[in-house]
Amino acid sequence: MTDDWDFYFLQVDDKPASIYVDLGAHDFAPNPKLPHMAYVRLHMREPRDDGLSSRAEFDALVSVEDALTASLVNVETQYVGRCTTDSCRDFFFYVSHPQAWSSRVAACMLSFDCYKYEADTREEPDWSSYFSYLYPSDADRQTIENRRVCEALKRNGDKLSEPREIDHWAYFADAKSLTAYVEEALQLGFKVRAISAPDDTRDNHSAQLWRSDIPALNSIDDVTLPLFNLAAKNGGEYDGWESIVVS
Repeated sequence: MTDDWDFYFLQVDDKPASIYVDLGAHDFAPNPKLPHMAYVRLHMREPRDDGLSSRAEFDALVSVEDALTASLVNVETQYVGRCTTDSCRDFFFYVSHPQAWSSRVAACMLSFDCYKYEADTREEPDWSSYFSYLYPSDADRQTIENRRVCEALKRNGDKLSEPREIDHWAYFADAKSLTAYVEEALQLGFKVRAISAPDDTRDNHSAQLWRSDIPALNSIDDVTLPLFNLAAKNGGEYDGWESIVVS
């Protein structure tokens, strides 16, 4: 496991889901020494009406997760994330040898006999469950980064309640794509701060746009994702945003 973990929300089979994933594992995956995906599916006892976890069960679920990772993780077992949806919480691991997985899990779950669970493995040398299921899409990764910037602002005394100029960056391979992006962004109320062409230090075209908005946790995605989608539509890459601290 690495130290770079985070969560995001999405829909899985048209149902709300929350994924908590080791983002840092992406840089080292797949590990050829751990070619089997192993999982534990826990049936929650007090889920919310939408199938996600409730505050009432929070401590119990943390205890189960802590016990599983403490008991199961070693040089031959790596924990990579979990998905909570449809009244279940699935824990995902990659292991060297799958033969003893069920018995290892059973020994750990003896301390939680009030929970129903299943455990199984499958051969998965490409780590497809990690890459295709747990790891966030580019848009979901942007929502994670949005939350991280907001939390950094809060740590510096920003109440995230006042509008201010927020700058946004995007990069493109050619001037035509950049121009198309900027023209559509202007229709959304953004303004141009700077346009840069390739030079000796970079080989792409860039646009720095700004608009006055409130970087609130519950609304910043509505500010950034339209620009993210516009950049992708025009073959470019949205590269995040920046705000002064308003204390």
